[in-house]
Amino acid sequence: MQRRGEGLDFHQLREYRSGDAMRQIDWHTSARYKRLISKEYQEERDQQIILLLDCGRRMLAQDDTLSHFDHSLNAVLLLAYVALRQGDALGLMTFSGDQRWLAPRKGMNAINLVLKTIYDLQPTLRTSDYLQAMTDLMQKQRKRALVVLISNLRDEDNAELLPAIQLLRKQHLVLLASLQETVIHQVLEQPVNNFNEALRYASTCHYLHQRHQAHDKLKSHRILHLDTTPEKLPVMMVNRYLEIKRSGLL
Repeated sequence: MQRRGEGLDFHQLREYRSGDAMRQIDWHTSARYKRLISKEYQEERDQQIILLLDCGRRMLAQDDTLSHFDHSLNAVLLLAYVALRQGDALGLMTFSGDQRWLAPRKGMNAINLVLKTIYDLQPTLRTSDYLQAMTDLMQKQRKRALVVLISNLRDEDNAELLPAIQLLRKQHLVLLASLQETVIHQVLEQPVNNFNEALRYASTCHYLHQRHQAHDKLKSHRILHLDTTPEKLPVMMVNRYLEIKRSGLL
């Protein structure tokens, strides 16, 4: 959807409407036609989006019938489709597993290239190497882009993840999309009837607290991030992408 009004790219001239900002008025054209003429803008097109997909061991986590990796693939395809429909160029890179690179492409035919790139991907037992992934991407992608990193953040990752994201932010805008296990909320909603269940409840609260601390640290460094359950990931990624385009951050 084009967002009419304030934006980044000039769209067209039109007659002034009540509520238009003064900076929208084209004074030269208004003088020529002897009536107020405003400039109308639309969201910037022809931007570049890179999906950076973690294929490490944490993506093997299972929620119902699908793994976190399967949910991530669904989110990749949905965001790729929306970004291409918006007129942006879409690229893809995988890390901590079978490393694949698809340079940013425009046009709806690019969705077929995305499918060919990821159709046989599988998560591995490797530990996620964020710094190496960011370094590789910096070498491959020179033009500024929105990089959407899809992973499963834990508090122990911050020591490596933060420097890696800070490196990437020197050239790109980074959005971290982190998956959280659905079972966490299921444990917290269940009644506690015995000592073992109490231990499980307490350990879950401790894990969730550490996870919140990790994301609070990202927030303190003004890093864009999502923390969501797998089934909500596709829609939340698309909504955040559209918000970023509307805000003009990229």
